[in-house]
This record gives sequence, structure tokens and C-alpha cells, in this order.
Amino acid sequence: MEQAAGSLLSIAILMIVGYVLAKRGWLGERAIEGLKKLITNLTLPLLLFQAFLQLRPDGRNILLAAGVFTACAAMGLAGALIARVVHTPRPETRLLFQGFEAGMLGYALYAGYHGSEHLPAFAALDLGQVLYVFTVLMAQMSLGAGADSKKEKGGPNFPWRDIVRSKVLWAIGGGLLLSLLAPAFSRTLAVTSGTTSTIFDTIGGLTTPLVCLVIGASLSAGIVVDKYLIRVVAARAVVAAGMGLVCAYMIVPALGFSDWHARAAMMLFVLPPPFVIPVYYRGNERFVGSVLTLFTLVSVVLVAVLAIVGVA
Repeated sequence: MEQAAGSLLSIAILMIVGYVLAKRGWLGERAIEGLKKLITNLTLPLLLFQAFLQLRPDGRNILLAAGVFTACAAMGLAGALIARVVHTPRPETRLLFQGFEAGMLGYALYAGYHGSEHLPAFAALDLGQVLYVFTVLMAQMSLGAGADSKKEKGGPNFPWRDIVRSKVLWAIGGGLLLSLLAPAFSRTLAVTSGTTSTIFDTIGGLTTPLVCLVIGASLSAGIVVDKYLIRVVAARAVVAAGMGLVCAYMIVPALGFSDWHARAAMMLFVLPPPFVIPVYYRGNERFVGSVLTLFTLVSVVLVAVLAIVGVA
């Protein structure tokens, strides 16, 4: 309880600092973009590489990834249905119901509350949704949803080049490959070796404070609140929480995973939609941006509550 409370206070302070710095003009858009590039190209890949080095890609983890993958697909179907029933923007609602922002937010929060030594549990849950986002969701955005800017260039194209160049995906793939081919060496590299573990902890450990600063700064831009925004955020939160409960208290125990995996499942399923959505889908940008911003704030609050009560 004390560790969770201390982590919550640290995260809150950093977010407030980011908000104040942005409001005063000391942390402008270029600085925020620079911090995001530092996170996605250096600190986060190192954090992910260390986590996936300790993940054993055995049958249980494959089944768990398949379960999370299926849950993401089910949420997409739920989003499409809700958009029709409550008349929220389409296809934006369907897109915003799929996937989770584990990279820029989930790992930072999980490490912040539980320490980097338990990150392999979160990585095991994240694997299925990463595969989903970079296959099914990407295909919908590039081929199905279709951004206006892409139509002007002669039609949508699947972003193969961006995926191949992604440092995050290279970190995940490299960690999994080493863990599979050389499990003893990968554990030495991630935990036992004083040099590499210090590098991982020092540089990868910057992910949490940097992400908190970026979130705080992003909140300073404000949110355009309307009935559609509230409906989508509330509906996704309820649907995702239900999926999280099923995953945490049915699938995880059935596969024989630890309590840390159950906590990781609950945390994963209350995270906001992937931040890559506005990058590859340009329609209704204000609505999409407002949903991501508000849901990020809601997620931070929900994760804090779940962490303090020992559920996530």
C-alpha cells in the first residue's frame, strides 16, 4: 500500500509539473515531440527489450496472447455496435475501442507502481494486443477507414515501412528471439549482468518520469467535451473493464499464471486506445484527440485506484 501510494504521488507530481511547464510555455510542442522521440526511440525500447528478454515464449504465453488478441477483436465489434446504438461517430468509435496504449503509458505505470522486475508479467499480456494493433487495427486504418490525406495520394497503403522501422517492435522481437534461442544468456543480460542491468535500469527507468511529463503537458491543451465524447469514453471504459475482469480472473488463473499477471491484465484493459490512431487515421481529428486525452486522464485515475487497492 505504501509503495503504491508513493508511486501515485510521484506520478501525480510529475504530471502536474508537465502541465505547469506547458502552460507557462517552458515545455512547448517541439520539446514535447522531442521527449516523445526520446521515449519511443531509446528509453522505451530498452525497457521493453529487458522485459521481453525475461519472457518465455512457451505454450502458455502463446495462449495468453491469443486470448488478449481475441479480446481486442471483441472490443472492436462492441465499438461498432455501440456506434450504431448510441449514434457516436463512425468509424472513429470502432477504431477507438480497439487496442491499448501499453507502450507509451502501460509499461511506465506498471513499472512505476510495481517495479521493473515485474515487467515480464505485463509484457506477457501486452504481446497479444501489440500483434493485434500492428495487424488488424493497422489494416482497418490504412485500408478500411481510409484517411483523407491518403486518398489524395491515390489510395491507402499499409504502413509497412513504419512498422519495419519501429524501435519498439524491434525491441520486442529481439527480446523474444533471444529469450527463445538463448534463455540462460538472455536472463544474464537482463538481470544478472551488472553492466547491462544498470544500463537498462538507468536509461529504461527514465521512461516513467518522461511519460508523466508528456501526459501532463498534453493535458494543458484542453479537451473539447460533448455528449459523443462522454458516451465513447464511458462505454469503452465499461466494456474494457469487463474484458479485463474476464482475462484477469478466468484466463490468467486457468493458464496457471501468477497474481502479477492478473494485475497486469487489469491495468492493460483500463489503458486508453493506442496513440498511433491519429497518426494513421486523419478523420474527425478533434474528436479522436479529445477521446485519447480524456481517456488518458481517466486511465491514470483508474490505474491509481486499482494499484492502491491491490487489483492492478
